[in-house]
Parts: sequence; C-alpha cells; structure tokens
Amino acid sequence: MDKIDAVPARVGPQASFPAILLGLLAAAVLLRIVAGFTAPKGPSDSGLGLVKWQQLESTASQAGRQGKAILYDFTAAWCAPCHILDQEGWGDQRIAAIVTDHFVAARVIDREREDGKNTPLVDELQKRYAVRAFPTLIAADASGREIARMEGYGGRDRLVKFLEDAGKK
Repeated sequence: MDKIDAVPARVGPQASFPAILLGLLAAAVLLRIVAGFTAPKGPSDSGLGLVKWQQLESTASQAGRQGKAILYDFTAAWCAPCHILDQEGWGDQRIAAIVTDHFVAARVIDREREDGKNTPLVDELQKRYAVRAFPTLIAADASGREIARMEGYGGRDRLVKFLEDAGKK
C-alpha cells in the first residue's frame, strides 16, 4: 500500500490571510458603491451650485413672464474649465444672487463626445449662438437675441463683471 502524504492544515497567521483579503475586497467594493452615490455631479446636475437652473425648454417663456434676460451656460462633462466655473462661479453666493436677480438661467450640456450627438434643441442653440468653445455664457433677451457673450472662464471677477454688465442691458 502506497503511503499518501497528507498536507498539514495551515495554522497561525497564514490561516487568516484569505479571510483578511476577502474582507478588504468587500470593504473596497462597498466604499466604491458609497462613493458613487455621494460623489459630486458633473454638468448634468440641474441642482449644481446655488444657481436655480431652469429647464432648457421653458427658459424663453419664463424670461418673458418675469421680464428677465436668459443666461445660457454652454458646458460639457469633459470640459475642465467648465468644472472650475461650476465650483468657483455657480457655488458663490454673490454670483448666484446676481444670476437670480437678472436672469432665467439654463445649462446647455453638450453630449457630442459621450453620445455621438446632441438633442435637437442643444444643436439649434449651439448653431444660433455660434458656440465654438466651452464654457460659453450667452445672455439673451426673451426673444433669443444675444446681448452679451463670455467665452472661457477667467475667474470670479471676470464672471461677476460679465453678469453685472449683461444684467444692465
């Protein structure tokens, strides 16, 4: 009869290694799930900052009823300066107050890179206002006539000046 060597069971620190590894893996997965639900949203978030963004389809009618200009924020998820504008600009109380007092604000989110196309309304607005860069801010009257334009984001001071000047027109 052949003798079969039995492999002794592992004891000590090596025995708990797979359990620790499995626990760490489970914790990492749980952390990733929680982070996904609590992470700040990109430009598609309609509750971004302190500005009360309106539905794109109703901005002109709201502007007409309220006697305000329209502020279009042309933005894209991949645009780094757009994210800085989102944080520094739209999250600033002074800037949000200027926007609320003078404009009906709407975000025009470009999805060309992500989806291969934009909605017809986004395409039409980008063509109407000849948007060539992101971010681009367009102040327009209720009829859609452009009254002011700011391309790029040059900081809070430049944004405040643009909004104050456009709000007076």
